[in-house]
Amino acid sequence: MKTVLAYALGFSMTFSVIAGGMYFLSEQYPWMFGHSDAQTTDKPAPKAGPPVAGGLIGVDGNGGSSDTSGTGNETVNTLKHMLAAKNDSISAKDDSIQILNKSLTQLQQKSADASSVIAQLQSQVDSWKNERRKDLASAYNDMDAAAAARIMKNLDDRDVIFILSSVQKKQAGKILGQLDPGRAAKLMMNLGRAR
Repeated sequence: MKTVLAYALGFSMTFSVIAGGMYFLSEQYPWMFGHSDAQTTDKPAPKAGPPVAGGLIGVDGNGGSSDTSGTGNETVNTLKHMLAAKNDSISAKDDSIQILNKSLTQLQQKSADASSVIAQLQSQVDSWKNERRKDLASAYNDMDAAAAARIMKNLDDRDVIFILSSVQKKQAGKILGQLDPGRAAKLMMNLGRAR
């Protein structure tokens, strides 16, 4: 008995909730139920036909289809306008992306060109430095070993190693013999690695 009573109570509560919800929806959105109360036209209300597409379309007196809700038309038109605006916005953004991609490609090309020019200039500077060092080396080759050693005391080890590796071996030995023994030993070790 309790089970039957529980089923009956559950059924009546469910029915009340559904009926109340339907009433609320019919009051708030009459076009959903095919009511023509929302229309403010002078035309007579069309006969309701079978519900099609959510109850928005009925059959008019001439047997043709007609929209039974002005509000439904407005909603559809509003949604169409919103969709068109979004499509325009997406198209504009796509165009902007294409322009930015072209600009990025151009900047990457300019960067590659600039890197190439920098590499060429660096190579040219290195070549000029090597020519200058070779000229210096030929001057040291013809110089007295003691005088060359006095000058090399003021040069850094890298330049001295380059000069010593560029002069004749006999002249390099004479110059090393005139330098401080500690520095000469260090230079000889580095000179051996350079050659």
